[in-house]
Amino acid sequence: MELSNTLSLVQVILGAIQTLLQMNSVGSISDCKSQLDDLQNTVETVKAVLEDAEAKQESLNSQEKNYIQELKDAVYDADDVLDEFLTLAKQKQLRRNKVISFFFRFKLLTHRLSSKVKRVNDKLNKIATKSDKFSFKVDFKPMKFTKEETSSCLSDVIIGREEDVEKIVGVLLGSHNVDHPNVSLLSIMGMGGLGKTALAQLVFNDPRITEAFPLKRWTCIADQDQQQLDLKGHLGKVVKGFSVSDKMSLEDIHHVVKQQLGGQKYLLVLDDVWTESYHEWQKFIGFLNVGGRGSWIIVTTRSKKTADLIRSDQVHVLQGLSEPESWHLFERMAFQGEERDEEWVKLGKEIVKKCTNVPLAIRVVGSLLRGQSKSEWLSFHDKGLDCLSERNDAIMTRILKLSYDQLNPSLRTCFAYCAIFPKDWRISKKMLIKLWMAQGYINPENLGEEYFLILLQRCFFQDIYEDEFGEIYSFKIHDLLHDIAEKVAGEEIFGAV
Repeated sequence: MELSNTLSLVQVILGAIQTLLQMNSVGSISDCKSQLDDLQNTVETVKAVLEDAEAKQESLNSQEKNYIQELKDAVYDADDVLDEFLTLAKQKQLRRNKVISFFFRFKLLTHRLSSKVKRVNDKLNKIATKSDKFSFKVDFKPMKFTKEETSSCLSDVIIGREEDVEKIVGVLLGSHNVDHPNVSLLSIMGMGGLGKTALAQLVFNDPRITEAFPLKRWTCIADQDQQQLDLKGHLGKVVKGFSVSDKMSLEDIHHVVKQQLGGQKYLLVLDDVWTESYHEWQKFIGFLNVGGRGSWIIVTTRSKKTADLIRSDQVHVLQGLSEPESWHLFERMAFQGEERDEEWVKLGKEIVKKCTNVPLAIRVVGSLLRGQSKSEWLSFHDKGLDCLSERNDAIMTRILKLSYDQLNPSLRTCFAYCAIFPKDWRISKKMLIKLWMAQGYINPENLGEEYFLILLQRCFFQDIYEDEFGEIYSFKIHDLLHDIAEKVAGEEIFGAV
């Protein structure tokens, strides 16, 4: 049960009430102001209950879920009534002193709407008062964030991969491929969040690799369908300076691939491969098997089954960071050089241990706790990290979900909305902020900039591109965080687009 969209709607309702209270047309209506004041107080209580419920949603029983659903339905009823009331009030302002008969009609309609407001308030209040029965708090306070001028979530915060880089570069430049007539395969395999893509980027941009391979290409696969590869789409990404149309056949595209890669020593990175179909993979790799002697294809994958079926000549199994490396990364993200007492450091090391030496988890959790008080660190630790004991993708998802839960409701909604974009999509910052505004998640555009920076600082966004003036204009979302966005978005977000 996801509540972020409902909580954003609650904020919209509170804003609408404030607008109505400030309009002269409403202030002159008998009893209307008191009705709105009462509704405002009730909605504030409802907001606190929903926030507490969202924080506990992983452990809610069926009765509690039914209660929260009842509260959500009442919130949507309140939104409908206030929307109607606000429209009518604005109409009166536009027609003031123009048509006398409209004044009497407005007075009658306002009286009816005032009765609706009272009924909605009574309904909400009646439901909200049941919160004690389910032990929901009416004074819930989410973790506060400190605003920073610039992002500390930099793409160059990569620690402890020097040995991995040397091993892979050694394979690519060594004599391991003398018996292969053309293209060899190397897989980088490991669980989500270990930094497979970051490692591949380090290798790809290594000066020794640039010198040894005259031709380098990078493409992200990220297929949602593990049984069906988008052959035309992926081959189209490999070719450069050529537009692939729907009318082109695979043979047409293969001809272009041979023109660009044929006979040349190349390095091709296929990032985030998920296919589990041997037949599909063999078709795909057959189109690429046109390079000169010494060519290599690097594949990154989370799936051992994928790594097995592609039959790599070399497999590099990526491990987690060492304990000292993990602590060093956490210190950079959470402390930023500030001194902490022994008890605080001990708490930090307990949190790092639960992150199971996974860089993405350490980065996200460290950036989340940066600038927070020791009591908030304790709260985060006790809230769920203490139940984590294994190292796998499910645990990673749990850690990232805990970090998501610490965002305020509006930020959660804005992040969840990003699920509308495909994985590995380069997202325009300006376009995203305009979409947030169009959905009613934010109002002024400068608030969108602030929300974007907070999400970037908390490492929910990454891989930023800047213009010549240092302004961020696009970014990506890590695929594991995209999974979180998809999970929390649900039908509420997708139903609005």
